Amino acid sequence: MVEMWQRILALSERPEPDEFKLLVKVTLAGIFLVGGIGITLHIALAFLQGVGVG
Repeated sequence: MVEMWQRILALSERPEPDEFKLLVKVTLAGIFLVGGIGITLHIALAFLQGVGVG
């Protein structure tokens, strides 16, 4: 198992700075998008049930 990971690490290479920045932007956009959808659904369902938010 350790040999497999050593082989993977030996073949892998660090991303270029531009590629890394793009990866961070896409990841953060996905997190905020999913989080925004979750909050929106939570607020909408809370108001529909008449409970309020919180």
